[in-house]
Amino acid sequence: MSIAGSTLEATLFSAAQEPQQPAAPSDRAKGPASTDRSKEDQTTNSATTKKRALRIGVVEIASTVESSFSTGGLQQELVNDLNFLGAQGVILSSEPEDREAALEQAKQQNCEYVVFTIINGYKTASVGQKLGSVFNRGALGGVGGSGQGRVELNARVKLFQPDGAVPLFDGDVNFRQNDADGTARGLMKTEARNVMLQIKKLESTN
Repeated sequence: MSIAGSTLEATLFSAAQEPQQPAAPSDRAKGPASTDRSKEDQTTNSATTKKRALRIGVVEIASTVESSFSTGGLQQELVNDLNFLGAQGVILSSEPEDREAALEQAKQQNCEYVVFTIINGYKTASVGQKLGSVFNRGALGGVGGSGQGRVELNARVKLFQPDGAVPLFDGDVNFRQNDADGTARGLMKTEARNVMLQIKKLESTN
């Protein structure tokens, strides 16, 4: 064998023995990074969704019923109920009688809607008395012997947009229970549900 042939064989043998370089990372190896980016996108989308919660200004609850019934705390109660339903209730400090001031304050606080509430009905039935004779709605049955009687509250609710002079919704809600505090809380929950339902209807038509 010639020297040239021996050299060629040695070169080929040496090349065959050299370790191969590891392959470049595949797309699968990049999976965790892609997953992290996906999680970041989901977090961003979630944060954006939370920012879209409707801001609803809540004016102080007014009342035209007897002075023994207190509306204290009901404004915050309504805010809490709206928050529970997915909105963001905003307490407005304006007097409920000053609609223009309340709407202006709501606009300054970036509210999409404003709720005005006037409790205009407060009826009670003493223990053993027929509710129909008090509420004038037919025979609703007698009150049990709890000693607390029965209470019904009615409220007129108006829903505005801050730059609107005409209410988007103007209607009544009512609630009955065996004590004034429980009835008032139930009334606020009923009002919150009705307000959110009306807003949903309005937004679905836009």
